[in-house]
Amino acid sequence: MNQPCNSMEPRVMDDDMLKLAVGDQGPQEEAGQLAKQEGILFKDVLSLQLDFRNILRIDNLWQFENLRKLQLDNNIIEKIEGLENLAHLVWLDLSFNNIETIEGLDTLVNLEDLSLFNNRISKIDSLDALVKLQVLSL
Repeated sequence: MNQPCNSMEPRVMDDDMLKLAVGDQGPQEEAGQLAKQEGILFKDVLSLQLDFRNILRIDNLWQFENLRKLQLDNNIIEKIEGLENLAHLVWLDLSFNNIETIEGLDTLVNLEDLSLFNNRISKIDSLDALVKLQVLSL
C-alpha cells in the first residue's frame, strides 16, 4: 500500500475532525471568531478541505448537504462512499488515494470537476450519471 511516510494512524472522518477542519478554514477575523463561538452549522459550509489527514474512509458528510467543493486528496481512501447526500457538489478531488473502483458517484449530478488522478483505478465506468462533468483527471 502506498501510504504517506509518516507515523499517523489511518483515520476515519468523525465529527471532531470535521469541526476542526471547518473551524480552520473559516474566516479568521471577528465575524469568523463569532461563528466559532456560536458553532458553525455543517449545512452552511460550501467548501471543505480534508487533504493530507491520513483518512482511510469517507464518512459523516451527510450533514454537509450544501457542500460545493470537497478536497480529499493525499489520503489513504480505498473506496468512494458516503457522498450520496452531496447533490450540490461541483468539485471533488480524490487524487492520490488508494481507490480501485469508480463508484458511489451516482447522486452527484451537479459534479463538473472530478479528480481521481494517481489512484489504482484500472477501469473507467460508473460515470453515466455525471451529466455536467467537464473535467475528469485520471
